[in-house]
Amino acid sequence: MTHHIDARFIVGTGRCGSTILSKMLNTHPGVCVLSEFLVSLDASRKFGERDVDGAELAEICDCGLASTGVFKKIVGHLKTPEINFPLEAPPPGVERENYRDGVYPELILLPLSSVFDDAVVAFDELVEFARAQPTRKLSQQLRALFGWMTQRAGKTVWIERSGGTLAQLPELIELFPRARFLHLHRNPLDVALSMKAHHHMRLYALQHYGLRTESGLTWDDLDESDLRDDGLMSPRLQELFDHDVPLEVFLEDWNEMVIRGFTSLKKLSADQYGEVAFEDLLADPKRVLGQIADFFDLPSDAAWMDDAASLLTPGKAGKATPSPDQQALISQHCHAALVLLERESSDPSSGADARGATTS
Repeated sequence: MTHHIDARFIVGTGRCGSTILSKMLNTHPGVCVLSEFLVSLDASRKFGERDVDGAELAEICDCGLASTGVFKKIVGHLKTPEINFPLEAPPPGVERENYRDGVYPELILLPLSSVFDDAVVAFDELVEFARAQPTRKLSQQLRALFGWMTQRAGKTVWIERSGGTLAQLPELIELFPRARFLHLHRNPLDVALSMKAHHHMRLYALQHYGLRTESGLTWDDLDESDLRDDGLMSPRLQELFDHDVPLEVFLEDWNEMVIRGFTSLKKLSADQYGEVAFEDLLADPKRVLGQIADFFDLPSDAAWMDDAASLLTPGKAGKATPSPDQQALISQHCHAALVLLERESSDPSSGADARGATTS
């Protein structure tokens, strides 16, 4: 028996195509996609069911560097495609120095600018709304925030989509045990190559794994003079930007995220979890969008699918053919996750599937 859908999430590994899917779903007249909303909240306090009062909720939203850390200090250099806020020409009187820790709030840079033309005003209103909330469970507080944004957007249904949240599926299920989770996945080589080209992800890998450039420079060697974007990039930061992070780092991350997400699936009923391959979305967008609409029980509206499908740019999403060396790395680092996703059989010698999964 199908239960009432009280929350909807799109989860994935990052660079899996969920950003364009978010834009496609946002063309639905009844759907508000909260793109990167969870990413924008205080990383240390956005999960874990507990009582949260309005003051803490406001701090979780207006969290300064507590969402993505010092990377926000160089957001102008990163120039990540997910940011819709006009960093180089912000609205008159809007300066990052006026916000917590001297950086633009992630909520302004990402979700609010994706939905509203007046993201700065919307942020102030959202924080005020959060502060006025009574004490209740964190899950209820998040639902209140999601509902507020949906209502302000003039929509009726929300779908939260943040990059990399497949790895946080255990935490999401704790907060939203009755939610539906759509997993968008993509060929790991295409994901890894896209991650290598993404400034934030490449620098994060350098920081997280303590990688060194050819000269021996590490992220920890940077200081405050490097971590700023109000002028030319410092030579040391430029050296890290230019460093070629090994492909296997991103392949291993992809594999680990898929495995961690799958460990929680036993907590979900069959109708709470669905999978979509990005390659299938590209090949037949209307059919796949129809499947997604059915899965999420979205209000019926056939016209939006034409608008959504038109957002796909033919040939823009890369589909790489692996070299022998790349194939060896995929077989070494990604076999377990490929099997879980049924992109590869448990026998590595059986070959690729119809989606172009890279197998030996």
